[in-house]
Amino acid sequence: MRQRGMCTVLQAAGLSAAEESTYLSLVRQGSAPLPQLADRIGLTAAGTRRAVAGLQRKGLVHRTPPPQERVVPVPPDLAVEQLVRRRMEELERTREAALRLADEAEHLVSSRSTEELIEIVSGRAAVGRAFDRVQRTARKEMRVLTAPPYAKGTGVNRTQLDREAAGVSYRAVYDANALADPDMAAAAATHLRAGEQARLVETLPTKLAIADRELALLPLAYATAAHDAALLVHPCGLLDALIALFETIWAVATPLALGDDDQPTADNGLTAADRQLLSLLVAGLTDEAAAARLGVSRRTVVRRVQHLMELTHSRSRLQLGWQARERGWL
Repeated sequence: MRQRGMCTVLQAAGLSAAEESTYLSLVRQGSAPLPQLADRIGLTAAGTRRAVAGLQRKGLVHRTPPPQERVVPVPPDLAVEQLVRRRMEELERTREAALRLADEAEHLVSSRSTEELIEIVSGRAAVGRAFDRVQRTARKEMRVLTAPPYAKGTGVNRTQLDREAAGVSYRAVYDANALADPDMAAAAATHLRAGEQARLVETLPTKLAIADRELALLPLAYATAAHDAALLVHPCGLLDALIALFETIWAVATPLALGDDDQPTADNGLTAADRQLLSLLVAGLTDEAAAARLGVSRRTVVRRVQHLMELTHSRSRLQLGWQARERGWL
């Protein structure tokens, strides 16, 4: 067990198998002339000379002067310390080189032409392949706006299931028309069971798929033939704007969950009392008047309004009223 552990350390430090066996023989059996060392480790004279030369370069052995020339090992504690220090210096140089390369890459991205930043994809099959490409580009997260028509049909997105199994998270916002399709609703239920975070809006402004901050796909036109041509967008100002668009829609969308019938159902956390409260506030009633109408305390009204504002990410009651109408709560 001790030998195996030492071998692991030496291999990690960059020794070849011949260098490793040569050094271990010297440490365990003492210094030796080259011919005797070759017999010990079972190497040819030339192979032993190469191993010893490699060990000398790494600072693990030294040789005594002729005519009684012997190969002498450097004590393991000193030898390994030198190897570790040398490896750390190499890693530091590698890190510095990687940082310089990253700076160069960032400069190249900023100076890329429009043709390099935006690709036009034509044909339904090509658009479907581009959607797969975007998904396989993601390493952390996919953001998706889903609405008809579809380049790859309305079935389960197998690529999504594969990517989720690999640790990629999915956030999807569905257009209400998407879930009106029974096949798409069934596929969405499968995606939800697999871990997709999903939300619903009445109408989406466009279809969209974004892989991390690396690549996005959106249709050239949001129409019947939208799946026949699309844009692939690489890192640039447009990609930043598309990410912001998704996050804005996500913030106002209603969460989706699986209902009792195992179908996607809007889970807005809204009760009948909440709807009645919203209608009273929109009608202009004060908190006191709304509380009296509902038969609850003013404190309860304030608490429920605060909950609704958090639910809709509203910063004011005016915005809450607008959000309630947008979401069809009134």
